[in-house]
Amino acid sequence: MIIVEGIGHVNIPVSQLEASIEFYREIFDFELESKKDSEAILSLDSFKIRLVKGTPKDQSMPVISFVMDVDDFTEAISELEEKNVKIVKGPEGTENGESLTFTDPSQNLIEIYYEN
Repeated sequence: MIIVEGIGHVNIPVSQLEASIEFYREIFDFELESKKDSEAILSLDSFKIRLVKGTPKDQSMPVISFVMDVDDFTEAISELEEKNVKIVKGPEGTENGESLTFTDPSQNLIEIYYEN
């Protein structure tokens, strides 16, 4: 067994690097750690994402999913609607709460949800 001590980052392919950096900073308050011509590292506390210029391949599953509390979930939906973010599915009830799926500027699917 390989013992994992942490996750370095999650790669997200993006077609529009600058727009994606701004999206993740504005919507989720990620901080830009470093940027090169074809990639950028952003962090949210100890969690990091690496936006890499490329073509998203599988559009059927969210590339990332954020857990929220109920109040934040409701506020997040309002903020996404105010900013004209494309909502793909939801909000809808799940077995343990509610979820909402939307897209980033490169059409990657992102999910927010809360659990009861």
